[in-house]
Amino acid sequence: MNTYEHVLLLKKIFNRIGISEDRIQQYFCSAAEVETYVASVEDIAKKVEALPPLPKFNPN
Repeated sequence: MNTYEHVLLLKKIFNRIGISEDRIQQYFCSAAEVETYVASVEDIAKKVEALPPLPKFNPN
């Protein structure tokens, strides 16, 4: 299983347990693409900040 398939699986699991799949993100950039990396991190931060809080988990 590769990284992309892991991300897809996590999104399915998140949907099943009621967590927005938007909390899982995958971006591609090389070490030489500093601007792309910075833009990706800023994009992730904006998306996560816009999401509602995670639901409380009570295992009992």
